Amino acid sequence: MVDGNNKETEFDVGKEILVPYLLARKISKIDYIIISHFDSDHVGGILTVMEELKVGKVIISKQGEESDNYKMFKEIIKKKRIKVQIVEKGDRINIEKELYFDILWPTSELISENVLNNNSIVCKLNYKEFSMLFTGDIEQIAEETILKEYKNNLQILNSKVLKVAHHGSKTSSIQEFIELVSPKIALIGVGKDNTFGHPNKEVLEKIKNIHSKIYRTDQMGEITITIDKNGICIIKKFI
Repeated sequence: MVDGNNKETEFDVGKEILVPYLLARKISKIDYIIISHFDSDHVGGILTVMEELKVGKVIISKQGEESDNYKMFKEIIKKKRIKVQIVEKGDRINIEKELYFDILWPTSELISENVLNNNSIVCKLNYKEFSMLFTGDIEQIAEETILKEYKNNLQILNSKVLKVAHHGSKTSSIQEFIELVSPKIALIGVGKDNTFGHPNKEVLEKIKNIHSKIYRTDQMGEITITIDKNGICIIKKFI
């Protein structure tokens, strides 16, 4: 699992949606959880999953802020004795043969501006001919820094699928970053009629201009990508 939505007073997404969703598919153990950062809309539901299901290992990055969610996380891993791996740029997580994540961001030197968002884990899933870039909530300053970090190896950013940063916010997805990733498919996880106005119209235009097909959860509901043994992906959407 990579991230997992909110945990609010009135409605616990983890308890009401994520855990039942997993159990209905006969998944009672999660081998790896990657938490991009500790904002509630990315980790809230994951905390419930960690409490209610068996978890092998959780992947996080160095924390620049002692948030309430991070404190709760530490309590859960201690109580459940869950292994934690702290990663940074250059690390690789091997899942199984030909399936691995490359950690592209953050470095050991964290960005101080909007510390949680801009130090989100950015990782690339690789499986044969398939690749997908997960970007958390990084914003322009992080994207520009990532481009500088990889100026001699920009091809590493290129991915068939992009999880668009920060729900399509206008503070993210600068032109050069989008062009270098050059995804055939762009996924936007965003709530319907959200108060932030995500996804931003200019961001959508940038993605359309590179001829990437956009899939967004506010319009399409659940989006499932199935990868076959040759690394070819099939996308389904469920309203």
